Amino acid sequence: MGQPASTSEMKRAATLQLFRFKQAIIRHVDDGKDTMNPRIKNLLQDIERLQDRIDALDPTSSWPDEFTAEFRHLYQTMHRLRISLS
Repeated sequence: MGQPASTSEMKRAATLQLFRFKQAIIRHVDDGKDTMNPRIKNLLQDIERLQDRIDALDPTSSWPDEFTAEFRHLYQTMHRLRISLS
């Protein structure tokens, strides 16, 4: 097994994944599968809040476990709302 990813690598990967989440949500709404309802708006706000916290994370500190849990929660919410990442 290799070395664990550095915090700066995790920040880059997380930023890319959050961007993909936002793209999927916007595509979902634009394709007419849902409206920009309160659940979708809250999901986008949650993504933005996590992105702000990731941006503020010091690259020399360790990756917080709570960020991983928040990613899991975002993914589960998207799945529950039937938002496809593909």
